[in-house]
Amino acid sequence: MNTSTENFKEALARLKQQLVASRFLRWWLAELASMAPAWMRSASGNVDSFALVPLEQVSAQFVRPDTSDQRDLALILPPARVLRKTLILPLATEENLRQVLEFQMEQHTPFPADKLYFGYHVTGRDFERGQLSVEFVATPREGVDAAIKTLAGLSTSVRAVFAADMLATDNLVNLLPAGLAKAPSALRHGANPWLAALVALLAVTAMAIPVVIKREAVVQLLPWVEKGKKTAEAVDALRRELEARVDKHNYLLEKRQLVPTVIQALEELTRVLPDDTWVQTLDIKGRELQIQGETASSVRLIGLFEQSSMFREASFRSPLTKGQSSGTERYQLALQIRPVATLVPDAPVAQAAMPTASAAVASPASAPVPAASAEKMP
Repeated sequence: MNTSTENFKEALARLKQQLVASRFLRWWLAELASMAPAWMRSASGNVDSFALVPLEQVSAQFVRPDTSDQRDLALILPPARVLRKTLILPLATEENLRQVLEFQMEQHTPFPADKLYFGYHVTGRDFERGQLSVEFVATPREGVDAAIKTLAGLSTSVRAVFAADMLATDNLVNLLPAGLAKAPSALRHGANPWLAALVALLAVTAMAIPVVIKREAVVQLLPWVEKGKKTAEAVDALRRELEARVDKHNYLLEKRQLVPTVIQALEELTRVLPDDTWVQTLDIKGRELQIQGETASSVRLIGLFEQSSMFREASFRSPLTKGQSSGTERYQLALQIRPVATLVPDAPVAQAAMPTASAAVASPASAPVPAASAEKMP
């Protein structure tokens, strides 16, 4: 069972690595794009699809130089009117890169997004660091809109705006938004739509086959995962049942061990009381111990019991009276017994709970029982 689970985890890890390595897919699509005919490529990267017109030459008297040329016009901007900048962005922004750039426009330019025409080109992807390198190109709309309006009055449409210093590069950036720019129609070049559909179908098939294979592998592993889940649930149920039974078995034993035994209480009482003190009555109820007797100094008893590791909260239950012996006082003292967990580490722990006990010793006044002698106490 452990081997099957490990094999499943290894299969998922390999699938994750292959998905992360999707940069191969990007490279493959780029290579296919470079092999496609010129009319099938993006308009932003194909200069031959446009008739180039410098922005400075556009005026009210502008006339198209060649009326037989059916290509769309592309405005060419001088370098002085173009802002170019290389940006480093998170890799996750690539899916909505244009919206991200519009949101950050005032951080990279002195103009808001509605005052600029801009475009971008991805120049690199760092998958280890999760970073995206983007070449950002922008120009003010003011002069471009005037030129587009002038050409529109001459029934001439402008489908692209390029920077003059980028014409020699392989990756042109069209600064017009998608609503104004469009690629030249393939039908105008006599393209065969069936050939384009076949290329698209082959591309989709090539991308879908690895996904189908991986899905089949995952489906085959699902029964093993379900079996392992049921086994783990059964083991967890047995563990909870065992813990419940252990807790139930130890409950009374732990409860008994919280209170010292009667023998321990008598031993500590004998150790604390001085030799001039006698105990005539001793009563233990739960964690309270009451003693009555005679002593030479009742005030000293409180301090002695407060220093004890077993007793606490010593207090008199009745007023002090004169004892039957000369120079003694009769007392009635109540003590609280500390729980075993608060006792000193060296104190012995009893295995049986201390029962409610009552002991009374009636001794004549002439012969009281010494509390310091444990063997003489009842």
